[in-house]
Amino acid sequence: MERLFVRSTLRLAAVHLQRPRIVPVAIRWSSSQPEVASPRSLVKELRDRGLAESITGPEGQLSSLVDSQPVVVYAGVDPTASSLHVGHLLPLMNLLHFYLHGHHAIGLIGKATASVGDPSGRTTERDSIEAERIRHQFESLWAQIGRFFERGQSYAISRGYDQAKMGTTELVTNGEWLDGLGMVEFLSTIGRHVRVGQMLARESVKARMESAQGINYAEFTYQLLQSYDFWHLHRTKGCRLQIGGNDQYGNITAGIDLISRMRKSAGQGLADQFDPAYGLTVPLLTTASGEKFGKSAGNAVWLDEKLTTPFELYQYFVKLPDEVVEKHLKIFTLLSPSQVATAMEKHTAAPEARAAQILLANEVVTLIHGESKATQASIQTQLLFPPSSSAMQFSAQQIIDAFDGDGRLIDVPKTELVGEMVSKVMRRVGAVKTRSEADNIIRGGGVYYGQEGKRIDDMKASVQEDWLLDGRILLLRIGKGRFAIVRAV
Repeated sequence: MERLFVRSTLRLAAVHLQRPRIVPVAIRWSSSQPEVASPRSLVKELRDRGLAESITGPEGQLSSLVDSQPVVVYAGVDPTASSLHVGHLLPLMNLLHFYLHGHHAIGLIGKATASVGDPSGRTTERDSIEAERIRHQFESLWAQIGRFFERGQSYAISRGYDQAKMGTTELVTNGEWLDGLGMVEFLSTIGRHVRVGQMLARESVKARMESAQGINYAEFTYQLLQSYDFWHLHRTKGCRLQIGGNDQYGNITAGIDLISRMRKSAGQGLADQFDPAYGLTVPLLTTASGEKFGKSAGNAVWLDEKLTTPFELYQYFVKLPDEVVEKHLKIFTLLSPSQVATAMEKHTAAPEARAAQILLANEVVTLIHGESKATQASIQTQLLFPPSSSAMQFSAQQIIDAFDGDGRLIDVPKTELVGEMVSKVMRRVGAVKTRSEADNIIRGGGVYYGQEGKRIDDMKASVQEDWLLDGRILLLRIGKGRFAIVRAV
């Protein structure tokens, strides 16, 4: 009988890829593992930071395990988009904390499961995904998570973490073990250990079955594939812990149950006293109205700078309301509790300065895009939205670097800039469409120049040599939301 494959039965889009090279980190997994040295329980730290909401089994057992020896932990994501978004940072931050505390952190990209569609946290059926699109999205996420680990290490070192105590990281794809798995083999080794009643009892499944949309067979069996992922990593790499969002709790416990049953089948006993598996879920990042962040929700803040620029990511965190900024400082940064407390004391003393939000934005952009991008975003923000408390002092080169590639940086020959009427310069750089519009804004006191924001109130005023910063840059702020950086060339 011709071999049948699980991916075809479950409508998996067969995407055969050459496995990309794993982004290397400084420390490699070896037989000699680093000691876990932490002044307090890692699990308790994750609880205190708001990064651990539900833990399967006795929390004390997991806490004792991770504080006494290196463990293997994983979190997975399906390539349903070409980039991760801010919501994905919560499980990634968990992986980063485990890595920094000496453990082996695995990022799994679900190439094989991408087209099946996880029904968890959804009320509608996921669109089918073409094979080529999956391939592109898979490669994008593979590179992005690799960069996250790499930059996370640099960010941690810059915040006082000891590189010698860090663990190791690895990227894997479930296509390695699911793409070639035959249906008969899957049913005989996995299917007979799973009870349909338990599958039907999952909240994600029940919610979809009760909806008008219903649930298709592929989505119904998704939990089996995710369970198999956990079992495979447990069996081949000794993985003890899976991390996921709260909406993944049912899938995670299904994997733990499968591991227990498979070990019993292998004659290793039900209790698994020596190496049980665990699950840890993180809270879902939601909007003020409680809506989940994500691509399908249409409100994603992407981690790919081509989709959401570092400046836009910076602005997202700078604009967060006061009531959530402390929570976000704990979740999205590696700042210590005392540093967060100090930041909040400063913020409470002068909330209008938004010092806590600015700190948060700098930390997150540094983690995701690097320190130089965070500096650029900070300079852009201070120029476009100058603080009232202090005068800015940037050099012309800092401004040029910050706006490199930005359409608001416009070159004009110096001979055509100095001595030219401000209203004409405004039209030339596209700040206004007509001279009368420029005159009206100047008459209304809405045009400023320089870092100090000196008002221009004469409609016939012309650009002066000393207006240029370092003889190279003219800063013009027009109204509340328009800004032009003119480079004299």
